[in-house]
Parts: sequence; C-alpha cells; structure tokens
Amino acid sequence: MSIVLTMGACVVAGIVVRALCRWPRACWLAAFVSVVLIGALLIFAPAASLSFFGRALALDVATRAFLLALFFATSALALLAPLASARPHASPTNALTDAHGAFFLLAFAPFIAAVTLDSFPLAVFAWAMGLGVLMLSARPQSEGRVGGTAQFLLLMVLASASLLLANRFLEVYPLTPENLDLVRAAAIFLALGFGVLLALAPLHFWLGPLADEWSPLGVAFLVGVAQAVGVWVLWQQMNAALWLTLRSPLLSALLVGGGLTALVGALLALAERRDARALAYLAMVPLGLVGVGMGTGAPLPLAGALVALVSRAWSVALIAGGMHFARHHPARHGQLVSAGALLVGGLALVGLGPFAGFVAYDAIARAVSASHPALFVVLVAAHALALVTIVRRAWRIISAPVESDSRAERVALVAGVGVVIFVSAMLIGAGIFPQMFEAMVKR
Repeated sequence: MSIVLTMGACVVAGIVVRALCRWPRACWLAAFVSVVLIGALLIFAPAASLSFFGRALALDVATRAFLLALFFATSALALLAPLASARPHASPTNALTDAHGAFFLLAFAPFIAAVTLDSFPLAVFAWAMGLGVLMLSARPQSEGRVGGTAQFLLLMVLASASLLLANRFLEVYPLTPENLDLVRAAAIFLALGFGVLLALAPLHFWLGPLADEWSPLGVAFLVGVAQAVGVWVLWQQMNAALWLTLRSPLLSALLVGGGLTALVGALLALAERRDARALAYLAMVPLGLVGVGMGTGAPLPLAGALVALVSRAWSVALIAGGMHFARHHPARHGQLVSAGALLVGGLALVGLGPFAGFVAYDAIARAVSASHPALFVVLVAAHALALVTIVRRAWRIISAPVESDSRAERVALVAGVGVVIFVSAMLIGAGIFPQMFEAMVKR
C-alpha cells in the first residue's frame, strides 16, 4: 500500500505546487515540504509486494535505492524551479517556469510504477505516461507549425508500439526456441524503441527541437530522471530474458550505439550556444558510456553503468541549476554560484574524481580498453570534448556583464546555494564512499 501512497503523494504535491506557482516563496515552501514527505515515504515503505490487476508492485532493496537516487535529482530540480524569481508575478511565462517542479513531481508517480511493476508492457505504459505528463511543461516557440514536443509525442507512440511488439516476440520465442528470427526481431524492436526514447545516436534527432521548447531544468529531468527509468526497464528485461543477450546482436548494438552516442553528443555540445540544447547534448556523453557498460555483458561494467546512470542524473541537475541561475540571477554572486554549479556538475558528468562517476567510469574503461581499444579512444575523446565545453560555458558566465540584485533575489540565491551544496555533497560523498550504491548494483 505504501507504493500507491507514495505515488498519490507525488500527484497531490504536483497539484499543490502548480496551484501556488504565482507565489514563488509559497511554491518553494510547498515543494520543500513535498519532497521531504515523499522521500520519507520512499525510505520507510515496506518491501512487501502489492497486487495491481494481477501484477505485482515490488519495492525491493535495489529498486528502492534506485528510486531514492533519482528522487534526489528530482527534488533538486523541483526546488530550483521556483527560484527564477523571488517576487509574486503575473507573467504566464515566469509562472510556468516556477511550475516546472509540479510537472516533475507529477511525472515521478508513473515512473515509480514503471520501476516497481513486474510486467514489461505495463512498465512501458507507465514510463510513456510519465513522459506524456512531462510534455505539459513545454513552451511552443512558434504558432502554426509542429514543434519539438509534438514530434516527440509522435515518436513516443511509435517507440512504445515497438517495445510492445518486442515483448510479444519475447513471449512467443520460448514456445518455438528453434525460430531465431523471433530473437532478431525482438532485438531490433527493443533497440528501436529504447533508442528513440533514450536519444541514442543516430536516433537523437528529436532532442534539439524538444530542448528549444523547454528550460534547462526540464531537459535535466528528461535526460537525468526519465531516461534513467527507461534504462532501468531495459536492464530488467535483459535480466528476465538472458537468452536474448546471448542469441541476438543486442549487446553489440549497445556497444556501437553507446560509442556513437558519446562522440556525437560531445561534438554537438561543443558547437552549441543555446543552454537547453547544450545540456541535452552533454547528457548524451555519459549515456553513451552507460550503453557501452551494458553492452559489455560483464557484471562489473554493468554495475558501473547503473552507478553512472545515477551520477548522470545528479550531474545534469547541477548543470541545469547553474544555467538556471545564470539566466535569472545575473548579479556577481549569482554568476559565481552559476559557474560553480556548472563546473562541479560538469566535472562529475565527465567522471573525474572525487565524484560518484569516477569509480563507475573506471570500471567500464578497464573492461573496454582491454576488449575494444578503439571504442575506448572514442570514449576518452568524447569526455575530453565535453570537459572543454563545460569550461567554456563556465567562463562565459563569469565574463558576462554584471547587474545589480535586490534583497529578495539574494534570499532566493541563498536557497539555491543550499540545493547546489546538497547535490554536490551527494556526488562527492558517493565518490568517496561508493559502497552506498551496493544495494542498487547487487541485485
């Protein structure tokens, strides 16, 4: 029952935060109380499974650890959203920016269902539902033409249909194990469905147009939290059908797609000047590394991929927070906080120590360097380019013209600093004590 209660709390919290979006201080306070209560429900929820229309909602130790890690990133983004302005306002644009946290909390409810359900089709349906809720926070840039959000909604339907077709092939194959065409078809539709929704190259074409209609915080939630849920669902399916990875080219596709995704993301981010697009492309670099780690098929790189997935969520939350403050708090203190958050998040994103991704990246790099040295070189080059992009953007923030700030804006800045310090401490603490991920990777 606690799982359903947690999802209900996410829905109620989202509604309350959305109702208070025109009053930033009340909105921030409601978001803070909401994330504390939901976090407590996740921590103390019993592990007993719950029946849901003949299927089980199970919150085992690994699933709880994964959800908590993603909820930390969600909480940071939900608390940063109302800090765009410290005063009451009537502008629909600013109100929608402050309301981003409401959509994050609303979308997290079906994501909980996607991770805890023991049915792949229902998990895909819940994941797609969460993505659909998240699309409500988009802001179309032009009237009379199809934007990035509409394109993504169409692709989401096609990808969901591909995943359901793949599930059907997986169900039929054990009845006729001599028919290897079913295995190949299942691998193709799995790669197509997850490749589109996870923006794996060359299926990343929707990422830029969609980012143009979102703030950096919305992009961070999509790539850091929503896509992490999709990777978890894929990992669960790979565990449930081990024969799929042995008899199909799925692992090879993950290796090639992962290396290509990391390189393409780094090149696109290096040439991009728009904040939301740059963040989306930067997030492709660690996603490619996660794909490579899963594609090796070895236990240690796979564990590293799951840890890198969590580190990616926290890192993009920090980078988005830095971009958010640079846009809405252009005073000197705001610039310093923005550049600091951007640098810390960027260093963690590329896997440098002492952040959480260092141990995970090291485990994957050791395995890849021994078996696929060319792929290892590609990954190193991609992360080096991503680091250059981060440093350039941080310098651009510091060298921007300075504006004056008000007392109310300084109060909002202090709240934002608290969130940035919390996420940074999580990244550094997890890097120094990587055993905190032990419950998640030992499943």
